[in-house]
Formats: sequence, C-alpha cells, structure tokens
Amino acid sequence: MEPPIGPNNEPEVHIKQELIVQTSSCDDEPMVQYSPTSNEAFSIRLKNAARAAGFSDWGMGARLASLTGVTPKAASKWLNAEAIPRRELAITIASALNIRVEWLLYGQGQQSQPGPTVSGPSVEFNDNVEEAQPEYKKVRTYPLISWIAAGNWAEACDNYMPGDGEDILESSANAGECGYWLTVRGDSMTSRSGFSFSEGTRILVQPEGFELISGKLYIAKLIDTGETTFKSYIRDAGVEYLKPLNDQYPPIRIDSNVQIIGRVIDAKAPPSAF
Repeated sequence: MEPPIGPNNEPEVHIKQELIVQTSSCDDEPMVQYSPTSNEAFSIRLKNAARAAGFSDWGMGARLASLTGVTPKAASKWLNAEAIPRRELAITIASALNIRVEWLLYGQGQQSQPGPTVSGPSVEFNDNVEEAQPEYKKVRTYPLISWIAAGNWAEACDNYMPGDGEDILESSANAGECGYWLTVRGDSMTSRSGFSFSEGTRILVQPEGFELISGKLYIAKLIDTGETTFKSYIRDAGVEYLKPLNDQYPPIRIDSNVQIIGRVIDAKAPPSAF
C-alpha cells in the first residue's frame, strides 16, 4: 500500500520521522545534565577536601554529621557515594573545609576559598591552656569520650567508629590524630583563686607527641586501680608529682604506678555556662 500523498505531492511519512528524531533527542538530554554531579565524583572530592582540612578517615562521618546537624548514618552515605547533600548542607561543609561549594558539588572552578579560616579560643583560663598557632587557626573536631575509654584511647582510637563518642566538639588547638575531649568530674581541679576547672568543664587532650612541662596540665592513669585523673604536673628538685588545683586534695607522687597519658591543651566551659 502506497503512503498518502500530501498537498505538495510528498509522502507524509517524512514529517513523522522528523518528530520521532526530535523526541529521542529530548529524552537523552537529562542524562548529560546530571553527569557532573555523580555520587562517586562527589564522594572523592569530599574525602580529599576533608583530609586536606585535617580530618582523619576514622570518625570522618561523625565529624561531617556534627558540622551539618544530620545523623552520622546520613553523613556516611555522602562518603560511600550513596547520596549527595542538599545545597544548604553542602554550603555548610564547604565553609568548614574552606572550599568552594561549586567545586564540591560539581567539580567546577578552583577548589579553595580565598582567605584563611579564623577561629578564636573556646575559653580563656590562662597560659596553662595553650592556643594553637599561628594567628589564623584551622578548626578541628574531636570526640567527647568517657574517662574509662580515655585510659586506653591512644591504642584504641584507630578503631573509633561514629557513635562511640558521646559528642563531637570543635577546637582550634591541634590535639593530633587521636585527640579527644573529656568532661571534668568532681572539684579537685576547682581553685579558690586563679584559673579553675569546675565540674562539667570539657577539656581537650593530646594523647601523643607531648612533652612533660612542670606547671602544665595532664591526664594520668593509675595502674593499680585503672583510674584516670586530671591534674597539674609538678617537678621540683627532681621529685615529680601530680597536684590538684583544689588545696583540699593531696598531691600524688609519680612512681611506677602512674602513667601520664595525655596533655590538656584546650577547654570549654560547662554547657550550662554558655
């Protein structure tokens, strides 16, 4: 059967073929538009930027969750190429990592934001709790853990998983890959004069690479009881001991039963004081 003839004596089938081609072209366009924001490419950019900003692989999901206010499970999906955050969350991440949001989401343009990130100290007690140098400081995050966990944290931090810590807190001080926060218990470090650490104060501990300096603050473990304690380290005439700031408590002589496991380098006032 011959195709119908149009007014100009041309087969109408040519018009139908043209419409079919146009429809196919439109169907293909969305696939091209979405390729720059693939989950895999976003995940790679996010991990690399987080590492460059000082985030270690352990606990990275929990740290991103703390920054954005989502659950650690949701943040882990970004790292595992299962999802991409909403733009407002991506802006928060980019700001914290000092990168451009367009680069993070789409790989477009330069990676870095112009200018440094500035962060001030959490609480000023005095020069015993040191601030990070130089003047422009990079904000880092560390888990808040229990005093029981602190006793073996330097050996166990590589196995840290999101949810192991009670919370994630920020600091401009560099406590190293295994840094952690503790909540002060009791009143042994509460002083009637000078600087003081009341119950509930959060203290940041550097568990590796620290020096023992008389007059500075440290975390120590008592081997026979397994107790972990927060005190000032004193060395006087060759004698070493741990001194509470509250003079109602006796000092602890340092011997084979005492192991110094970390130095306190930053502090935050109790949450009720904010």
